[in-house]
Amino acid sequence: MIRLARYHHLLILLGFIIATVMATEAMIIAAFPTIEVEFSVASVIIAWILPAVMLVGAVILLAVGSLGDILGKKRMILACLLVYGVGIVLAGFAPDMLTLLFARMLQGLGLAVAPLAYALVAEETPPEWVSTAIGVLAATYGAGSFIGIMTGAYIIEHIGWRACFQVMIPVVILLIISAYCILPDQGVRKKGRIDIPGIILFGASILSGLLALTWLGLFGPGDRIVWLFLLLSLTCLFFFIRHEERTASPLLDLGMIREAPFPAISLNAFLVVFSFFMLMQTMPYLIASPAGLALSALYVGILLMPGTLTDMISGPLAGYLVSKRGVVLPFVFGSVALLVGAGIFFIFPLTPLLVICIWMIFSSGMSILLTIDNMIAVASAPPGSTATSSAFVHTVQSIGGATGPIVAGAALTIYQPEEAFTVIFLVAVSVSALILFQSAGIRRHLP
Repeated sequence: MIRLARYHHLLILLGFIIATVMATEAMIIAAFPTIEVEFSVASVIIAWILPAVMLVGAVILLAVGSLGDILGKKRMILACLLVYGVGIVLAGFAPDMLTLLFARMLQGLGLAVAPLAYALVAEETPPEWVSTAIGVLAATYGAGSFIGIMTGAYIIEHIGWRACFQVMIPVVILLIISAYCILPDQGVRKKGRIDIPGIILFGASILSGLLALTWLGLFGPGDRIVWLFLLLSLTCLFFFIRHEERTASPLLDLGMIREAPFPAISLNAFLVVFSFFMLMQTMPYLIASPAGLALSALYVGILLMPGTLTDMISGPLAGYLVSKRGVVLPFVFGSVALLVGAGIFFIFPLTPLLVICIWMIFSSGMSILLTIDNMIAVASAPPGSTATSSAFVHTVQSIGGATGPIVAGAALTIYQPEEAFTVIFLVAVSVSALILFQSAGIRRHLP
């Protein structure tokens, strides 16, 4: 009974932390067109507001996951929350675009809490409760997004976008104090050291790849800088893999991720988050643009709010279905939801109701698939490597989340709005079809 009570306290705290991070992310979405006008920058530059967080998250997640297994997850969660809090303060008073992007990069440490939370729950929870607990954590993503979408749209409409960050400052302080008091010090630990060269090579590969996409959106494929950034990205990736194969304490356990089920769930996680964040970047423009619905920022929150509810419900539902029916059926269901959600854009005329349906169906599929991916990751991890395993899957998600908005921003910069919306949803349909094709053979990839 004592262990169950501790598990409840732990789950509530970690859920609140994840919900806070997601609420902050969701609050600022409705402000994209407003920030674009205030700072007089192109859509592809505004598209960095989301990837700035995801980029740092992708680079740091693996290191934080490894350090969580080595030093303890409580220390790493507290460190991440402290840096995240600094980023919140800076963003709340950002005078220009560069300061805002730097603050957003600091906020990327908030994403690193997620794999530590999943690993800590897996270690501290009785085995029969693990699937349900992970489903509950997945629901906090939707809960945070729901709160952020609604409050953010109202704050932006009546006060200003900077207030979205300012109101979160006392919340983050309270979470830091609570984490210090509640999180357990014990946990499975292993020996090792941090792989600094690996972090640098991995980060350079992702950053240069995203810069290539940004340059493509600004200057087109004929600019040599696009191809130089792409070449740099591939070169850094090549040397990163060689380094990881030779170092004694790799940032990424290549042997582990080559074994089933990691290749399958990694590809799935990337594709799902890529398409979701691509559409998330697009929705404020689709709703507020004269070429779309021509509604105010407040309606961005109103129309996206039902989708955050389905996100919140679908995570626990996926956990329940996996515990009762196995992985394959809910995986296929989530894949079909993505395809239907993106596909109906081309079937029905653009109305507020259509936007609501698109986001509800797509968010449900996303939540189901990512919940399953995280369940499989922690269940398949070797003893003492749960945080590293979970961090790898979240890293892949962050790479997808960083790439999707850049692709959307490039499309919005290159094409006229109506053409851009068509291109973006065509990409979403194509990616969703690939995910559905993958789901047909997911059974053979599972351990």
